[in-house]
Amino acid sequence: MPSMNPELFASWTYAQTHVNEPEHVAAVRERAEDLGVRCIDPAGRSMLQLLCTLRQPRNVVEIGSGVGVASLAMLEAMGSAMTLTAIEPDLEHANAMRQGLRDSSIPSARARIINERAENVLSRLADHAYDLVLIDAGAELLLEYVAEAKRLVGTGGVIIVNNAFDEHRLAKPAVRRPSTVTTRDALRMMREDPRLQTHLVPTEQGLFVATVLPARPATRR
Repeated sequence: MPSMNPELFASWTYAQTHVNEPEHVAAVRERAEDLGVRCIDPAGRSMLQLLCTLRQPRNVVEIGSGVGVASLAMLEAMGSAMTLTAIEPDLEHANAMRQGLRDSSIPSARARIINERAENVLSRLADHAYDLVLIDAGAELLLEYVAEAKRLVGTGGVIIVNNAFDEHRLAKPAVRRPSTVTTRDALRMMREDPRLQTHLVPTEQGLFVATVLPARPATRR
């Protein structure tokens, strides 16, 4: 296998580090580090904000909000126009997210934080009622989360999977770790779905983005 072109690697590194985050985000990242929570990387956070600015989602579901780094990115990108349903099973992490929202002056009414396991919550959410679903949880139930996300979003809706590289194991064919196998299967399921247009964005952790295409008109015979 050929080694990576040094110039290509240098450009990739430059792109990953060419992101400036505000001080309040740094404070949330420090809180995450204290709690041992993996957060979306800065380039991924920046891309998430850009996608929200372009798509203008009004109703968003976040599966695995952690301490709220990605949550803040989306809420700040959309201003008062967006409402977030954040699902986080760990109470300490959910409370840290609430603190981060207060520190960032985000009204509590804009973020419904549900402290339950996602598999117990998603089935209660309405079909095609959401514009964007962000999945940033462990890979054990990723296939189920993707299936639910496809149900929740309508035409033009966006599904995003963070940590799509599975800690950089995805590109190694010999790795058969359960999380890696599940991530491969979930991404393949989306890539092969004719209703979706997809792209894997090479951020530090990997950001897989899919959008639901309009239904094709029936062909006349």
